[in-house]
Amino acid sequence: MVAVSNAIQLEGFQFKSMELSIEGEHKIEKWLEVGTLLTGMESSLNWWIGDWLVFGEHTYGQKYSQAESVTKHRQDYLKACNFVSHKVPAENRIQGLSWSHHREVAALSIGDQKKWLKQALENEWTVSELRINMRKSLAEYSEEDGEAIKSFNLVSWTQEGVRWLRQEIRKNP
Repeated sequence: MVAVSNAIQLEGFQFKSMELSIEGEHKIEKWLEVGTLLTGMESSLNWWIGDWLVFGEHTYGQKYSQAESVTKHRQDYLKACNFVSHKVPAENRIQGLSWSHHREVAALSIGDQKKWLKQALENEWTVSELRINMRKSLAEYSEEDGEAIKSFNLVSWTQEGVRWLRQEIRKNP
C-alpha cells in the first residue's frame, strides 16, 4: 500500500476521500478481497481513532479540540473512542465482536472484560443481549437456610450507573 497525497493506492484501487477509483481489469477474487478490506476498515475505524487519541494524549498532552478540528467528529464521539481504546487493551479486543460490544465492557476490570466478551462471542450475543446478561449478573444470589437471598454488588451497580449516565449525556448534550 502506498500513500499518495490524500489517497491510498492498492494494486489498481485508489481510495480517495470521496471515491474509490478502480483502474484496469481485476479478477473477482481481487474485487472481493477489496470488499473485505473495506468492511474491515469500517469496523476498525473507532479503534483506530481511539488509539490515535490515546497516543496523542499520552505523547503530546492533546485532548479533543485539535482532534475535533482534524477529524470533523463531535467531541462526544471522540471521547467514546478514546475511553474504549484506553480501557480495553488490544489483547482483550475480540475479532468477531463489534466495537459496541467492547464499549459495553470498557468500565469493567480487565478480567471481567475478558469473561463477558468471551461469553458474548460464544453465545453470539448482540450488544443488547450482552448488556442484559451483564445486568442480570449484577444481582447475585446466595442460599441462606434454604431461602434464596438476593444481594447486590455495589461496585458493579455503580459502574452500570456511570455507564447509563454517560449514555444519557451523549443523547442529550
